[in-house]
Amino acid sequence: MKGSHARLLFGASVAALSFQAAGIAQAQAAQATGNVTADQAAQGTPGDQDIVVTGVRESLRSAQAIKRNANQIVDSVNAQDIGKLPDANTVEALQRITGVQIQRRYGEGATDFDHRTTPAITVRGLTQVSNFIDGRAAISASGGRTLDLEAIPPELLAGIDVFKNPPASTIEGDVAGVVNIRTRLPFDQPGQLISATLKGNYYDRADKFGGSGSALYSNRFQTGIGEMGFLLNASYARSSYRQDAILIGAFGPIPAGTTIPGAPANAQVPYGEQIYDDGGNRNRLGLAGAWQWQAADNLLVTAQALYSRYKFYRQGKYFYYNNNGNGPTTPLAGANFTFDSAGYATSGSLANQVFESARFDQDLTNTTGNYTLNAKWDVSDKLHAVFDAQYLKSSYNADRNGFVISLYDQTGQTPYNAKNQSIVDFDLRGSRPVWNVRNPALLSDPNNYAFTYMADSITRNDADQLALKYDLEYDVEGGFLQKLRGGLRYADSTIDLRGTWNGFCLLPSGPNPSWSSPAGLPFVRLSQVPELALKGPTPNFFDGKTLPGGILYPNFEPGNSLWDSLVKTEAKFGATPKSTFSPGDLNHQTERTLATYVAADYEGVIGGLKVDGNAGVRLVRTSTGSSGTIFNSNGTQAPIDVQRRYVKALPSFNVRAHITDTFQTRFAFSKSFARPNFDQMATNVSLNNPTDRSFIRRDANGNIIEQLPTGGSGNPYLRPITSDNYDLTAEWYFSSTGSVTLGGFYKKVDGFLAGGTTFQTFNGVRYAIGTTVNTGTGTVKGFEAAYQQFFDFLPGLLSGLGVQANYTFVDSSVTNPFATAGSNVPTTVPLEKLSKHSYNLVGLYEKGPVTARLAWSWRGKYFDTTQGSGANGVPQFQKPYASLDASVSYNFNTHLALSVDAVNLTNRMNLTYIGTLSQPLQYTLNDRRFGFSLRATY
Repeated sequence: MKGSHARLLFGASVAALSFQAAGIAQAQAAQATGNVTADQAAQGTPGDQDIVVTGVRESLRSAQAIKRNANQIVDSVNAQDIGKLPDANTVEALQRITGVQIQRRYGEGATDFDHRTTPAITVRGLTQVSNFIDGRAAISASGGRTLDLEAIPPELLAGIDVFKNPPASTIEGDVAGVVNIRTRLPFDQPGQLISATLKGNYYDRADKFGGSGSALYSNRFQTGIGEMGFLLNASYARSSYRQDAILIGAFGPIPAGTTIPGAPANAQVPYGEQIYDDGGNRNRLGLAGAWQWQAADNLLVTAQALYSRYKFYRQGKYFYYNNNGNGPTTPLAGANFTFDSAGYATSGSLANQVFESARFDQDLTNTTGNYTLNAKWDVSDKLHAVFDAQYLKSSYNADRNGFVISLYDQTGQTPYNAKNQSIVDFDLRGSRPVWNVRNPALLSDPNNYAFTYMADSITRNDADQLALKYDLEYDVEGGFLQKLRGGLRYADSTIDLRGTWNGFCLLPSGPNPSWSSPAGLPFVRLSQVPELALKGPTPNFFDGKTLPGGILYPNFEPGNSLWDSLVKTEAKFGATPKSTFSPGDLNHQTERTLATYVAADYEGVIGGLKVDGNAGVRLVRTSTGSSGTIFNSNGTQAPIDVQRRYVKALPSFNVRAHITDTFQTRFAFSKSFARPNFDQMATNVSLNNPTDRSFIRRDANGNIIEQLPTGGSGNPYLRPITSDNYDLTAEWYFSSTGSVTLGGFYKKVDGFLAGGTTFQTFNGVRYAIGTTVNTGTGTVKGFEAAYQQFFDFLPGLLSGLGVQANYTFVDSSVTNPFATAGSNVPTTVPLEKLSKHSYNLVGLYEKGPVTARLAWSWRGKYFDTTQGSGANGVPQFQKPYASLDASVSYNFNTHLALSVDAVNLTNRMNLTYIGTLSQPLQYTLNDRRFGFSLRATY
């Protein structure tokens, strides 16, 4: 049997190394009755998902039980473990789950502000992930499809589930999987529960303190009309961050005529260098409430409300070389350079470096309100009905500024005739990169800087969703067929995207939005308005070795908010921000979906082997509308409204075979689809002059077959991304807290989105419209492995030791829409943000009142983008990255516990590079975070 185990284990898929798992049936039950704990699912006992600490060992036991008994593939982390992990937010908690990889931005697991519609997580390499709140689909007002998970305070959560191949009964909208966040309910515990937690954090690079406080009250009691329960949960947290980055930029050949001693024939040197000096803070407010009423033995009513407000302030400061688009690289003739084996410079000196300094700050407020009513009715012993209503409202408001000062002192200059040039010495060979100028006094003197550019921007997005759902379930007695299920769901969503951008040059004559002026016109000097100078870089920037002589950033007038400061600053230059929306700033979208499903659960013996599973199909009709404006080149406008409708059938099949009492295998198949982001389906169209036919179409022989005028637009005609999904798993449970799970997965995906051209007719003229199009197909395949065990057989105190480990391998290949014949741009690339290799290794200890965890999270290099700074279509990669986190908890008694934790203990530097490690692009350092918490529970 051991040999057959080994053969079956090889190549199978995992759901594993979770802290609490829940099958899809349990997630559906959560919609009706709230959270279902591992014990409930595994043993059918009453809920015991208290905040009271029951121990990591117990959470692993219950997680293993639910994974073993679930009817599909799922991984989870529960609230107990979120509290014990040194995780600041929901995204960081997800990184512990097999197959989930996260993005880190601004000191936390988070999305990039400038790419808010790209989720902070990938599941098996794909970003098309659905977000659920308590089993219900949730949309975002950012313009994307997913919630900003980092905005949800983890203190509000009972757990997080990740479904990787969900069945037909699951709400559609993903090709990667589903992330379901679960909140707490009063019936989760037997009686009254009062809990409060205070936490303090220190961020070493920012040199600031933060903290959080949360409180929960829950109770249940008998009334004359049945048992009722109430729960209130509140959380507030404030944190700071600092992110230091040094950028080297693209490399190029040494110009002819410039002599560099010892330079190889293929020598490459950087064009220039820059720094990013980022800092800011976050505020999270979360409120959750729930009411449950057991009106009768066969009727349970549940109402829930969740409100979160996430405020993120970022002060982004940049100091960068600007060659104004002129010329080749400028290595200093005769300077000492070193080169690696590929010919790329690792140290040296650059001449003709003229710098600019910029501020691009953001002030974001993101709110989400989710309000639900659910009734579960056991019509008879066999027939069960569930009705569910949901209303979600989300807003996404952002104020942004832009401000540039320059060491160019007049218009039309080049690096070769500018007055304030610098010679830069750089060295990339040590543990930290460094660069400096030979005349540091030049960079700290306000007389050398001039005002050149300002910008302002506002975003005011709203999203509303109403969803109604009705499910029926019928228990079949005896036979192979065990249960019949079916349901109907209707959702009506409205999304309004509103955004401005207003930029202009600063000239002595005043603001100039056309950015045109004769060469040789002097700029306004910074020394004329000295209060608008901010000294930099931030103290001890990148460990204090780059630009220690000081630089200047542009500053803003003091104000009550970012926007108030911006208004006052622009007034000094005779400018006024754009604070109202024109037709081109507005887009209104609607989306209505009607879905129905039928499914069957089965169980029996085939060929002496016990099998069970489910099969079903989901049928979805989607109707979309997108309203905007056509802007003709002659200044006229016309409304435009695009209505679409499409239908998708999504079959699914799950089967589990019980090989022995401790060993089982699973196979799952499903079809799924993900709708395009709302910002990609915006309708506004800008048309250029119809007589300017600059777009040329050629045949295979290069002959011109068509010349067209051009324009730009979003694309409301985009098709959903579709996927065929296959999973095969093998699971061996050798003890109550010990298991080994392996498995393989394969996804065939069609319709990836990228920039492209469509051809449309306006006013009787055919145009080539630059937009987003469905371009590529691709495959995602790989395997996952997980292992967990407590070493109870060890003597004495050593018996408290345990380990968790998981590993994911994902290989992907998709068409590259930016590849052209004869270029060095590859025709196929991996999925963006996907590491081929990633793993987690966690050491555990739990004995008596002490619980400890040491967690090492590692992800391999990944393809970042082909369109990044300096990439020019060449793939840009992220070097392998790891984080070492630790936590220790001590329970003084059953009511009081103290925890300390630390994140990023190794102070790891992150590196982005272009094509090859020899061409580094960006080196980044983030805070180490140290914290403590005190929790009281009664």
